[in-house]
Amino acid sequence: MPAAARVQLACCALIAALLLSGCGGGGTSTGGEATIASGSTATTATANAKQKPRSKQTSTRASSTCQSQLGSFVGSMDGLRRRLAVGVTYEQYVDEVHAIGSTYHRIPTDEVEIDCLTAVGTPAEKAYNRYIVAANDWGGCVGEAGCESATIEPVLQRRWRIASHLLSEAQQGLQELS
Repeated sequence: MPAAARVQLACCALIAALLLSGCGGGGTSTGGEATIASGSTATTATANAKQKPRSKQTSTRASSTCQSQLGSFVGSMDGLRRRLAVGVTYEQYVDEVHAIGSTYHRIPTDEVEIDCLTAVGTPAEKAYNRYIVAANDWGGCVGEAGCESATIEPVLQRRWRIASHLLSEAQQGLQELS
């Protein structure tokens, strides 16, 4: 079962990357992580920004839109971060990462404004990628004979610490857009 869960998680990540790469050429970052925005979203947002400066009402609407587009994704990772503080099993962790993936796939990538993408989407997605890598690391240990929790724990803690930092950056971005 753990090996199957690991394969399923890897497939989910691969599908997400393939779907996002087909959304308009948003490409990948230098770390090989899929990005949220498609090329057409960035182009539209940039063109709109050049046409006229944003009014306060437009800015408020954009922040409200950002919250509605990415708030549940960021919130789901915050829930995982809190559960990690009290401890989870491998199976619970994989289930949580899958649930976050479901939230991630519901993001309307073609509608995310550039400000929202920059301040919230990018750090949130990088955090999600760290949680996936940690799941794969943990699954590799679970599937390997002789691998003990003391061996994998420092690796997981490092991944989770980086994810937590990135998640805090995304949460700050949501607050600043409000």
